[in-house]
Amino acid sequence: MQQQTGKKRKFPRSNVNGRLIFLLVAVVIVLYLGYKIISAFSVGIETVPAVQVTVNDSITAQGWFFRDEIPVSGSTGESVKHIVYSGERVQQSAPLAIVYSDADALALSQQLDPLENRIDLLNTALQSATDGSDASKLDQMIVLSLQQMAEQTKNGSGTALNTSAESLRTLALRREADSVDTAAITAERDALVMERDSLNAQLSGHTTQLTAPVTGYFSEVVDGYEEILTLDALEDLTVDRFRELTETTPVVNDQAWGKMIQGFTWYLVAEISQEDADRLSVGRSLRVNFTQASLETPVTVYSIVKDRASETALVVLSGTEFNSEMVSMRQQPVEIIIATYTGLRVPKEAVYVQETTTSDGQTNNQTGVFILSGSFQKFKIINKLYETEDYYLVEQSATNSDMLVEQDQIIVSGKNLQNNMVVKT
Repeated sequence: MQQQTGKKRKFPRSNVNGRLIFLLVAVVIVLYLGYKIISAFSVGIETVPAVQVTVNDSITAQGWFFRDEIPVSGSTGESVKHIVYSGERVQQSAPLAIVYSDADALALSQQLDPLENRIDLLNTALQSATDGSDASKLDQMIVLSLQQMAEQTKNGSGTALNTSAESLRTLALRREADSVDTAAITAERDALVMERDSLNAQLSGHTTQLTAPVTGYFSEVVDGYEEILTLDALEDLTVDRFRELTETTPVVNDQAWGKMIQGFTWYLVAEISQEDADRLSVGRSLRVNFTQASLETPVTVYSIVKDRASETALVVLSGTEFNSEMVSMRQQPVEIIIATYTGLRVPKEAVYVQETTTSDGQTNNQTGVFILSGSFQKFKIINKLYETEDYYLVEQSATNSDMLVEQDQIIVSGKNLQNNMVVKT
């Protein structure tokens, strides 16, 4: 009898693959449920400190200066010597600069300045030799003169700075008057006077003086808009007309050496949205930050121009502050500051509305944040001052312990937040 050989039974491959997939899915489900259970009972708290910041409620725009300006014609070459500087106010017919006929005449004039300075110092020294001024008073005057020069340097007032420097040199000489040799100083002074007179004789007929045609502020910058962006142009100004004027390519006068800005007031025109224009009113006091120049100045809303056919409007601001930077500006990116707020910065995702009960049993909804104080969660009330896209600026109270204070640790991420709950770590 033939003996039959036994064979192993094989399962279909598809069944094996199905069981593996089932096991993998089961493992994933178990891991996911485990993560959810652990997350539900864990305390994943993230905090940020409450810090004090200052924020401007402002409108950004491009500002254009409209002014009453008169170009000053004259030589624009290297043979011109300035007497005044940009931003300084001068009277009509006052000297602005000296024009020399050639380079040799300019070189002679450059020898005169140190001679004049030295002569003035020697005259002061001679006068101080007989002046019995009190040393302590002179010391006080020297300190005040130094403080004045520092302020003038900050404001860019060149002529005033030169005058103060001369005054300081005079005070210094008076302070050292006891050691002055009057005979030697007199001889040196007389020799320098003769040299100066000789140079002046050689310069005779080789110089022309440029004077101010009107009283106003001087500026060295001439851009061609002097006859385009005028005060007359502000009358009946519309959005379309403003665009037309500012898009005009100006023609700069090659013979213009500088310009005079008349009056005590300048005007800044900016195109803004109708919505922003509705926030402003004529006569309101604001501040303008010239962002590129890091310069801020007070202004008043002079007028608001609205056009029903346009989505934008014009705001005309007036100001009276002049300096070397201001008179040289024409177009500047500006921040029109409506208000400034200082408070604590609170991320929006950290804000909750909490139902509270008063002592008489009434319930109120209060807006606030949860903070982490030691091992406790605490609810702190906030009063919003200003809102940005990402955070609120809130009031800081120095007396109310229920309100947020600086450096409180604000909880921005956490689960099951409750007032006075102990945090388990």
